[in-house]
Amino acid sequence: MISKRARFINFILRLLKVQQRLADYDTGMKFLARDRKNGPARPGRWFKKHTQINEHSIDGHKIYEIEPNQGASRHHIFYLHGGGYAFQIVLVHWATIKKLIKAAGASVTVPLYPLAPEHDWSQSYPVVMQAYEKAAAKYGAQNITVMGDSAGGGFSLGLTQMLRDQGKPLPGKVILLSPWLDATASDPSQQELEQHDVLLSVQGARTAGQFWAGEGNDPSAFPVSPLFASIDNLPPIALFCGSHDLLYADALRLKDKAKKHRADIALYVGEKMQHVWMLLPIREAKLAREQIIAFITR
Repeated sequence: MISKRARFINFILRLLKVQQRLADYDTGMKFLARDRKNGPARPGRWFKKHTQINEHSIDGHKIYEIEPNQGASRHHIFYLHGGGYAFQIVLVHWATIKKLIKAAGASVTVPLYPLAPEHDWSQSYPVVMQAYEKAAAKYGAQNITVMGDSAGGGFSLGLTQMLRDQGKPLPGKVILLSPWLDATASDPSQQELEQHDVLLSVQGARTAGQFWAGEGNDPSAFPVSPLFASIDNLPPIALFCGSHDLLYADALRLKDKAKKHRADIALYVGEKMQHVWMLLPIREAKLAREQIIAFITR
């Protein structure tokens, strides 16, 4: 049985009709305009007190490098935030990153990568690749966990596949949180999953996927949809998703692909959990974080 707080959050999101608003093109663009006006969330007071924050830019896009002042470990997290490849990093991302630093003693790199629809994958991947290579040179690729939620989860898998294809040093581990792996939202089961999801819709995903692919480009192509690329010779992957998430279909297809190719992918399913539930202030997310920390530090 899911917690009372999780049920309450789901109730509020459904009451606010978030899914329907994001699915409508005009309303979604209004949300996006407001997001651009507000700007990205920044690391809060805790970070300023307990970590060293270093900022630099790649092609005009900010990259945060954060190191704990005390209890630092060898672990480094390369975190790619979600938001349909279009929305900026928000406070819940920073809250999650804070908890990971506290629990694992990890240093963290957070690229604020170029966003759609102003940019597409071809402009965003080079920025993130440069940020990763800098982190790998500083911390050692084997000590890095590439991690992301939703679109950031898709980006995390696509980045790791691209590193492999280019013969570059791979991270030691990969963590995917409700990852968006198929930008076409073409799985038949997603029509039913859409009835349970309070955030995502098939139409909204397809619109955002085309933005990320770029005008006139195929959203099923790699790396826009990393699900359809090879998963051979990748580092161990921990995959978290909820059974009431539109992207549960992507997670199941990736796990099925892993079985066929004998890839090292562990799937953790939150029963009746929504999209990116592991970032929320609920009991179920605390358990997920414990599993995430165990995976990073093992």
